[in-house]
Amino acid sequence: MSATQVREIERRTDHTGKTLYFMIKSGSRSRQHKFFEPDEVPDFEGDSAWFEIEPRSGRAHWKALRQVEPPAGSS
Repeated sequence: MSATQVREIERRTDHTGKTLYFMIKSGSRSRQHKFFEPDEVPDFEGDSAWFEIEPRSGRAHWKALRQVEPPAGSS
């Protein structure tokens, strides 16, 4: 059973604007950030967007399912 989450995914680019990778900040010093290859995240405008994600391969990797509205109270 997979538990989906809504998380903000941030785009990281090089000096030309080419997308290098995407990431989710962990919110904890003890947990590492989650990284995504450019082909693993649906297209979106801007530097970040909110996505519904689900765990894959024993929670070691996540899959971005679809872009969603930011949760209430997010900045």
